[in-house]
Amino acid sequence: MNINLDLSVKEKVYLLVAKLPGKFSKFCPSYLRELSNSIGRIKKLGAQLIYKSRAIQVLYEGSNYKLRLGTTDFLVFDQVILDKEYEPIVSLIKRGNFENSPFNIIDAGANIGLASVFFCRNFTNTRVLAIEPDLENFKALTHNMDLNGLTKNVTPIHAGIWGNTRKLNLSHAFRDGREWSLNLEEANNADEGSIDAYSLEDLMQKYSFETIDFLKIDIEGGEKNLFDVWENDSSVLSKVRYLALEIHDEIVDRKFIQGILIKAGFELTEINETTFCVNVRYK
Repeated sequence: MNINLDLSVKEKVYLLVAKLPGKFSKFCPSYLRELSNSIGRIKKLGAQLIYKSRAIQVLYEGSNYKLRLGTTDFLVFDQVILDKEYEPIVSLIKRGNFENSPFNIIDAGANIGLASVFFCRNFTNTRVLAIEPDLENFKALTHNMDLNGLTKNVTPIHAGIWGNTRKLNLSHAFRDGREWSLNLEEANNADEGSIDAYSLEDLMQKYSFETIDFLKIDIEGGEKNLFDVWENDSSVLSKVRYLALEIHDEIVDRKFIQGILIKAGFELTEINETTFCVNVRYK
């Protein structure tokens, strides 16, 4: 496969080795294998590729995406855009009485903004708060909103979401520690590079959200802190119509979260890795 990127000689050799039969592919760094596999899928689907220095811009189904070489961007693109991870959830929402003006979305754990783009393409008159604590992911998120002309619809926020508003430290200790696994952790003394984190109530007040039509939470285990707080007071959840939550079982007890959601008036459906919740108050 001819990949017209600004690859080093070493990276080009690795890609050649990965094509050899047997177990040679294991010597190729994972990010290069991910790059090669994703580009193969993208090309088969007829997407247009624009090669840039250490990045690729993908034009697919009317949207534009900048994906950075050496990151998990290609894995996220495969999940969210090619595999349409959120399409079953969007379809279920559209079956309900969802036509609010505007349709308020909070994308907590927005990464580089691919889900935010997907939501904007599927819901009209959308207003999105895209929350991402990692600075480099946040820069890519902002760029992807610019590429798609979504700066009026999407507000990128360099921050996290937490049970209470405070400063937190960014951690690389969860799972593989790569760009899609970064999370926040509490510390006695926040580092100089600490991140703002907002409670859901404060976030809604700060950005004038009276209700949240769709709340997506994928914060790499940070949901434990949210539900630890909501166990005592889940009243904010009464302002959420639909919730898509990824529960990380190695961090938090799934039944604990499910119990709080059911008590708060949600009906739950498991869709692949996502727990989809419908607030019965709005049915």
